[in-house]
Amino acid sequence: MCLLAEEAKADVIREQETARKAIEEAPQVIKENSEDTEKFNSLTSEVEALKASLQSERQAAEDLRNAFSEAEARNSELATNLENVTRRVDQLCESASLQSEQQAAEDLRKALSLAEARNLELTTKLENVTRRVDQLCESESQEVLVKCISQNLGYDGGKPVAACVIYKCLLHWRSFEVERTNIFDRIVKIIASAIEVSDSYKVSDNNEVLAYWLSNSAMLVCVLQRTFRSSTMLSSKGLMSGVLVSYLDRQSQVVPKCPAMLFKKQLIDFLQKIYGMMRDNLKKEILPHLEYCKQAPWPFSNPKERIVHWQRIVGSLRSYLNIMKANNHPIRGGGFIKINAASDVNDIELSQLIHEKPSLSFLLSREEGSPS
Repeated sequence: MCLLAEEAKADVIREQETARKAIEEAPQVIKENSEDTEKFNSLTSEVEALKASLQSERQAAEDLRNAFSEAEARNSELATNLENVTRRVDQLCESASLQSEQQAAEDLRKALSLAEARNLELTTKLENVTRRVDQLCESESQEVLVKCISQNLGYDGGKPVAACVIYKCLLHWRSFEVERTNIFDRIVKIIASAIEVSDSYKVSDNNEVLAYWLSNSAMLVCVLQRTFRSSTMLSSKGLMSGVLVSYLDRQSQVVPKCPAMLFKKQLIDFLQKIYGMMRDNLKKEILPHLEYCKQAPWPFSNPKERIVHWQRIVGSLRSYLNIMKANNHPIRGGGFIKINAASDVNDIELSQLIHEKPSLSFLLSREEGSPS
């Protein structure tokens, strides 16, 4: 449209220029021709029309430029909006993907939780079954142990077999580290029953039983003292010789629970009780003979009778010494029973014998108020 307007304008200018030249070149006397006037007027009208058309085209072009500017601005706005929308869509897609991943992770966590719960349930059942099987096996093993230690197992290399078997079994079953178990009570009942039943035996058999359980109880106390971590170790010189427990020194220590500590205390009580019972048995045997030797007036008493009484005293002491040695008790100073039974022993010599031999003084300790 702008091109057409320019061409029309150029045509009008050329026609005006041509008309002007024609007027200038025409003679001064040319008679005005009405037709030329009309033609001129017509051309002038066309020029005006063309001017109006040109003005209209210019206005249309201006409107078109304005519309184009508005369209361009609108397009820029739409592009910006499209970019924002695209960015929002990307964010929504990312958010949706994240939510999907979170949901997948949540589902996975739930699945893992269910699997862990199921695994825990199965593990608990398995532990219960295993514990039940272990209890059955341990119960059977306890029955075997109880049946075994109910008999006199004797000694092996100077070590009481029963004590070693009891200790090894308890250590293997980890009985020292549990809060509840009945094996200690069963062992204590066996020892207590053996001690009580021994009262119905004759003195020699009674002392054999007492010495046997004295040896085993002392052995157990020593190894328990060495095994319990929080305990103060007893010296191996005392209740038992070091040779009896030397091979157990390398056992790993444990932290004992209440049943194990009570078991050790009961064993110590058994030691005191058995020592007291053996001392009372010895007192019953030799005190009548000592009383006779002390009370019979010297020199009116029959020397042969005194010798017989002393021989019986020596026999009783030697019997006790042999029983203690047979059960591997570390008794020293056995010379306290080396008495010259063929010679006369007066009251002064008796007093010297008793006071010079601590072992005899201990074994012959009498009730409160009586001389040692």
